[in-house]
Amino acid sequence: MYVGRSYKVVDFALWSRRSVLYMVVVSGLAVAAYRLPGIAGFSVPWSVVLVLGTTVSLVAGFKNSQVLTRSGEALQAFTQITASSRMWSNFCRDFLDAPTARKLIYRHIAWMTALRYALRRPMPWESMGKPANIEYRRRYHIQEDGGSIADELRPLLGDQTVDVLKSPRPAIALLELQSVQVNGLLKDAKVPAQVYVELTKLIRDFHDQQARCDRIKNNPYPRQYAIVSSMFVMIFCTLLPFGVVPVFADMGKLDGMLGSIAIWLTIPFSTLLGWAYMSLDQVGESSANPFEGNANDVPISQICRDIEIEMRAGLGESDLPKPLLPVNDIAM
Repeated sequence: MYVGRSYKVVDFALWSRRSVLYMVVVSGLAVAAYRLPGIAGFSVPWSVVLVLGTTVSLVAGFKNSQVLTRSGEALQAFTQITASSRMWSNFCRDFLDAPTARKLIYRHIAWMTALRYALRRPMPWESMGKPANIEYRRRYHIQEDGGSIADELRPLLGDQTVDVLKSPRPAIALLELQSVQVNGLLKDAKVPAQVYVELTKLIRDFHDQQARCDRIKNNPYPRQYAIVSSMFVMIFCTLLPFGVVPVFADMGKLDGMLGSIAIWLTIPFSTLLGWAYMSLDQVGESSANPFEGNANDVPISQICRDIEIEMRAGLGESDLPKPLLPVNDIAM
């Protein structure tokens, strides 16, 4: 997640420069087609470009609105995980003996770790493999890229690590272990019934929030809408210079200082308009999967690290992990 005041114009321009290059080339072809003998005067009626541009605006706006909803829901899920984790820590420390509380809290941290790694795994429809995102990713670091789930779980789970990792869904396996231990505490009369009910509710909430995250991770923004939006944007931006070129050509026929160079204004103005549309689509496509690791994604690594520090500090520990600070104003 970008946490600076605003993106630098230079950074955004470099990230979206491929759309600029494409528009410059297409605009140059439009001018050449308009002036070359044999096809001189070739253009696309402006009314066609105008109708298509209106359609593209509506489709792109709908797509970006839905993408923003997905990102908001992902952030809400981790906000709820933060609140429930604090309650879990408080109940464990206040009503259980120290060794049991420590075991339940450490296993909860392990659950968040397993959830992080599950949400960071690459999916075929995600956009991290696109050249622009690969280049921009060099500006920041994703914690899950530099480690392994086994190395992070071992200090938290000890001998249970191997059994947990044998499960196809380690995060679910950890929640099941939490349920088993909490049920055992009730049977052994080591936890009051009222506290048992609250702990069970919290485990259910962790299941609910993980299900929300899994739904967002495992179900992409409907590809039919995503493909149609990108396709319409590309068609519009390709036809745009062919609709603009006669306008500037007519300006050159008027008495004025521009004269014959007026037609060449097609290139900068078409490039500017096309870049705006293509950048809007690029931003939407790069924000559609809020857990993959793009610069605008939910900072799940930072959130989980902050929760871990709080929970371990509550246990009285002093050797705490360091917070994950933003790198180049990007929090992960």
